[in-house]
Amino acid sequence: MKVALLCSGLGHVNRGHEIFARDLFNLLHDSIDITLFKGGGSPTAREVVIDNVPRNAACLSDIHLAVSPRWKVAMQEQERLRIETETFAHGALRPLLEGGYDVIHCLEQEVCERLYGFRHLFARTPKFIFSNGGAIPAAKLPSSDFVQEHTEYNLQHSARHKAFCIPHGVDTTRFHPGIPTDFRARHGIPADAFVVISVGTICYWHKRMDYVIRELAQVPDAHLVIVGQECADTPEIIALGKQLMADHITFTKLPHDELPQAYAAADVFVLGSLFETFGIVYIEAMAMGLPVFCTDHPNQRSIVRNGVFLNLKQPGALRDALAQRDPALMRQLRERGPEIVRDAYSLDRLKSAYIEQYNRISQTQVRLPVHSLRTQLRDNMRNLLRRLSHRA
Repeated sequence: MKVALLCSGLGHVNRGHEIFARDLFNLLHDSIDITLFKGGGSPTAREVVIDNVPRNAACLSDIHLAVSPRWKVAMQEQERLRIETETFAHGALRPLLEGGYDVIHCLEQEVCERLYGFRHLFARTPKFIFSNGGAIPAAKLPSSDFVQEHTEYNLQHSARHKAFCIPHGVDTTRFHPGIPTDFRARHGIPADAFVVISVGTICYWHKRMDYVIRELAQVPDAHLVIVGQECADTPEIIALGKQLMADHITFTKLPHDELPQAYAAADVFVLGSLFETFGIVYIEAMAMGLPVFCTDHPNQRSIVRNGVFLNLKQPGALRDALAQRDPALMRQLRERGPEIVRDAYSLDRLKSAYIEQYNRISQTQVRLPVHSLRTQLRDNMRNLLRRLSHRA
């Protein structure tokens, strides 16, 4: 069994999506024949770098879109991602054709859609898995043979006949309580400060870091630490943070290997987004023993299980929850979080589930379309509509 794991963003950005790809490859590469196809970084015998136009390329800095100024940044980000994934998919085609893979596991929907359309080119038809990292509903899923969902809630809205569920996981040898840290000293944060950490892209449109700042600015004893990737929104959000919180806010960007030190310096974790497909940062924080304050959504309740769930559309909700936090509840959450992660999200516990699914999928028969009266009528109708549209 040969498996290809594809992630166009790996080597360009460091979000939960890319962390998942790296952790999954590291988890499995000693047990199965798996090759990591990535968008950047250094190649190795088992890691192939695919030529592409990355989302952060300078040549994509002047994207012109006919959209409302309110949505301009978000739509530009989507367009950058589209260019990266489509160029990545075309760049990956040749090594995939030559590699003889049984399973092709795609983490981006555009990559999966594009490559699935080329499956008739393979000498032996591979099975395509789409990892649904965006909670895409069944009607809008890209073409694939199988779909990986990450929560039971998302599984209920997926293409049930071909979907399976394996959650994201955490390396509990790296994320656990008691890690020594000098993060506070390095960033001038008082040893007795109440530190709140939020991890994610510093933007308005998803992670809602502006909401987190406005709420924390009203909690007198709080020091806010924001760790995340930058985007076009970031300068304005940093300016807002400095305006409202002065020296009680810290912005930084860290390699994933250094992230445990930042968590270890905090007292609680918050995330301002109204929905996450999964949110690896939730379980990283829980593994570190941090109480999690997050959106009150069925998906997040099923992931976090023990946390403080809030209506984050409501101004003042996060402020009040942090200002009125119950010490007994905080102690209970600090104790329970690592236990939940060890039981449900430890990478070691998920390893056998991945191997089992890959083996099952590799042995499943898939069929290419064949010529029939039905396909002939469909093609004739498509050609007729095309000719009519050209005449119009």
